[in-house]
Amino acid sequence: MQDNKQLIEIFRRSGGFGRLFALYRKKFESYGAFGTVQMRPTGEEEKALRGFLGVRYKGPRFPAADFEKAAKEAGYSVSLLELLELYYGCQLSTKREQKELRHSAWTNLFVQVELDFITRFNISNTDFEKFTQKTFNWFHRLKDGDAKGYRVLRIVFDRGTNAYSELLTCLSALWHLLMRKDEMFKERGISTGKIRLPMFAAYVTEDSHAFDKTNALGRLLWSALNDINSQSVKLSRNVDNDMIGMPEYLFERQIYRNFDVLDDDLSSISHVFVPHLVKGTSPRTLNLREIEEIKQFPKYSSLYIIENPSVISYLVDETIHFLNLNKFSLEQLPSDFPVLLCTIGQARTASKVFIEKCLEANPRCVIYYSGDLDVPGIQMLNNMKEQFLAEFYAWRMETAIYRNYVAPKSKPLSDADLKILQGLEGSLVKEMIHIKAKVYQESFGRELRSNWIKEVSKGLLPPEQ
Repeated sequence: MQDNKQLIEIFRRSGGFGRLFALYRKKFESYGAFGTVQMRPTGEEEKALRGFLGVRYKGPRFPAADFEKAAKEAGYSVSLLELLELYYGCQLSTKREQKELRHSAWTNLFVQVELDFITRFNISNTDFEKFTQKTFNWFHRLKDGDAKGYRVLRIVFDRGTNAYSELLTCLSALWHLLMRKDEMFKERGISTGKIRLPMFAAYVTEDSHAFDKTNALGRLLWSALNDINSQSVKLSRNVDNDMIGMPEYLFERQIYRNFDVLDDDLSSISHVFVPHLVKGTSPRTLNLREIEEIKQFPKYSSLYIIENPSVISYLVDETIHFLNLNKFSLEQLPSDFPVLLCTIGQARTASKVFIEKCLEANPRCVIYYSGDLDVPGIQMLNNMKEQFLAEFYAWRMETAIYRNYVAPKSKPLSDADLKILQGLEGSLVKEMIHIKAKVYQESFGRELRSNWIKEVSKGLLPPEQ
C-alpha cells in the first residue's frame, strides 16, 4: 500500500481538489456524513478529477463512495474522513459535536479558573463564601450568561485568545478590591481610602495599563463592577440612587468610584475663559479634577462653546484688546459675564462636567455651539443638543457662512462623510451634500468675533442712540 501522505501532497499540489474537499467538509460538519455533493468543475478541476476518478467521473455529481474507491484502486488505504483530516491537518467534527466541545471547554474554563483562584490566594471556604456574597455570585452567573461581562469574555473565548488569564486576573482584582483592600492600600502607601485605576492595575498585574477600557480585561473588570453595583442597588431598593439618569460619560467613572477606584481625572481637559472663576488674560486649561473641585459656579447668562483651540485664543485676544481700547479691566466685567469654552474637538468629560455645573447654577443659561462645518462638527453639534437640557443655538453653523467660505481648494467630503450626512437633516447639511466640501471654523472667525464682542459689550457700554 502507498503512503497516504503522498496522496495528500498530490492533492495539495494540484489545483483541482480544494473546492470539492471544502464541499465534503461542509456536508460532514452539517450532517455527520458525506453522501454526494454537487459542483460544476472548472477546466482545471475537471482535468484533475477525471484523472483521479477515471470511469467513476460523473460530471457535477461526486459521491463520496466513488472517491474512496478511486483512492483504494490507486493503492491508498484511507477513508474520505481520514483523507480530509490529513488534508486539513485537524480532526473534523460535526457542528453539534463542535457545540458540545465549546460548551465543555467553557465549563472547564470556569472550573479551572475557580480552582486556581482559590489556590493562588489560599482562600478558605468561609472567605470564598464571603467573596461570593460580596460579588452577588458574579462568577457563576457569568458562566451561565446571566451577568454583565458575559459578552466580553465570550468574544475572547470564541476567538481562542487567553480567556483563562483574563478571567483569573479579573477575579484576582475583585478579590483585592473587595476582600483585601486594606492590605493593598497599606502595601501601596495609600492613606486616602482610594486608589487610582493605573496603580490598581499595576498592583494586580504589574502592568499599569492592564485595566484600560481598550483592553478586554479592562472591559471585563468594569462590567463586573457594574454588575455588582447593579445587584447592590436592587438589593437595597434605593430608588433615590444618584446614578439613576446619570449621563453615560459620568456613569462609567462613577462605577469605579463606587468601589474606591479613581480613574484618570487629569487627562480629561477643557479650555475656558471665565474671568470671575479663573484669573488671567489667557484661556485657562482646566482638568476634570479641578472642575469637580469647584463647588459653586457663578450664574452665567450664556455659554459660548467652540471646537478649536486657535479660535478661543483668537476670541480672547480680541476680548482683551476690546477691553483695553475702551479702558475696562477684567474686574469690571459683570458677574454673569458669558463663558468661552473650547472642547478641543470631541467634548471630553471635563467639558461636559463644566457645562453641567454651569446649567446647575443657572438653568436659564443659553448655550451657543460653533464647530467645523464637516461631519464631526455637525455630529458634535447634534450630540450637544441631545446631552444638555438648555436653550441651545448653533453659532454661525449656517448655510450662508458655508456658502461664503467654501472654495475650490476646500477639502472634499469623502463618500463615507456624504453617506452620514444623508441621514441628517437641515439646510446646512443639504448644502454640504450638494457642494461636497468642508469649511473649518477658523475660516469664519470674523463672524464669531462680531457676535462675541457684541455680547461682551452689552454689560459694559451704554446702548447706541
